[in-house]
Amino acid sequence: MFYSIDYPVDNFVVFNNNGRGQITRELDLLAVAPHRFVKKVHVVHMPANLGCSGAWNLIIKSFLKAPYWVISNHDVMYEPGFLKEMNEKAQDEETGVIHGKNGGWDIFLLKDWMVQKYGLFDENLYPGYCEDLDYGMRFIHDDVKRELSLDHGYYHGNKKDDYSDGSQTWRSEPAIAHDIHLAHEMNKRYMHMKWSEAWQGHVEGDTYETPFNLDDMPVSFTTYDLDFVRRKHLGF
Repeated sequence: MFYSIDYPVDNFVVFNNNGRGQITRELDLLAVAPHRFVKKVHVVHMPANLGCSGAWNLIIKSFLKAPYWVISNHDVMYEPGFLKEMNEKAQDEETGVIHGKNGGWDIFLLKDWMVQKYGLFDENLYPGYCEDLDYGMRFIHDDVKRELSLDHGYYHGNKKDDYSDGSQTWRSEPAIAHDIHLAHEMNKRYMHMKWSEAWQGHVEGDTYETPFNLDDMPVSFTTYDLDFVRRKHLGF
């Protein structure tokens, strides 16, 4: 990903969620690697895996004065012109989210006013899965302008036109695959409670307009259920 950047970037940040010291040295080398388009590289080694939503929130909070944040999976490679087009689309003040392809969240741009209105990502959805869909549920009943696909493409893993190379954590570490799949199922049940089962595309019906169908609950509301997260802990 790093060397596919071909457009000026003020801050390139990596929150190393490995939690086991397995890739610390490699990422430290990245922090001092020269790059003509990147002004500053920040590499932060987390003592434990905070999950996907936790890392995304750290990106936002670490650069809270930014007008937008581009958040990307680590195994994404941009084609020439992709980042430039993304920035150009972001100049439309009414656009809240820009996706790379087909509304996917493996690479996306999120505006600051979206966070102000719809909040940060739900860290109850540790370690991963559904955090992106949860965010989409918050504005599904609003007329938020989004760019679902860009003309320029990108690769996710070795694939450009499908997502079959995604979910690299469990693919590369079979020992924790069962725990990750179990956490995914628990997160889906949590989503059922938060938005109704209609959050799934194949289920007919309407999603709740507010979290947990509570009329006085703002859509930006998030909490942190420690016991729920502990039950899904991956051990690192």
